Amino acid sequence: MKQERAQQTHRALLRAAAAEFDEHGYAGTSLARVSQAAGVTMGALTFHFPSKAALADAVRADAAALTRAAVEAGTGQEPPGTEGVAELTDTLTRLLQEEPSVRAAARLTWEQPESAGNWHTGWSPDLRDRLARERARAGQRACSGHRPRTGQQAAAESGSLDTLNELDNLDALDPLDALDLETLAHCLVVGAEALRRGVVTVGGGAQASEEETRRRLLRLWRRAVAGPPAPGGTT
Repeated sequence: MKQERAQQTHRALLRAAAAEFDEHGYAGTSLARVSQAAGVTMGALTFHFPSKAALADAVRADAAALTRAAVEAGTGQEPPGTEGVAELTDTLTRLLQEEPSVRAAARLTWEQPESAGNWHTGWSPDLRDRLARERARAGQRACSGHRPRTGQQAAAESGSLDTLNELDNLDALDPLDALDLETLAHCLVVGAEALRRGVVTVGGGAQASEEETRRRLLRLWRRAVAGPPAPGGTT
């Protein structure tokens, strides 16, 4: 019974600390507010976590465990025709929306990037692995005769001369390399979270549904991973 109460207190302190770090950051976090929110004394807090740094480390560790479990649960589960990196960004943005410790860990990473427990580095290896698999699939599609739309084809569909000129320039660029795609994935995690929360809207309309955002991310990844078509035909 005593051990169970200790575990409950530990969990309550972690939840309260995650909310506090998420809202106020490391410097602005008050241990007194954490203990009050958790419904325990300061003595109980310092028994479990002797310092603010120890409490932050525990929140980071909790976020890392939640993230790893979610990422591993999705590995190899992508249905045919979807892109693994889009699935990963979807998983990460849902965690940011639903898990206070993940939001707190992400903020602590911004504030203290040199500290152990950097949230982004926890899932970066899986991101690189998925990128490698998707680049391989893109190469297989190219060799089998599949070609993504050119800028001219996309512009013809939209009927926009400005779009035609702009996308022609994009088609002339070299294919995105691994670092380009990794950068894009990290940016998408932040941007997709803003879309999910309704902080920004696309096209000046109402907030896009999660399914619509997911569909657009998949389209972006197919285009980004495949790169522009080879001049004069397939490879």
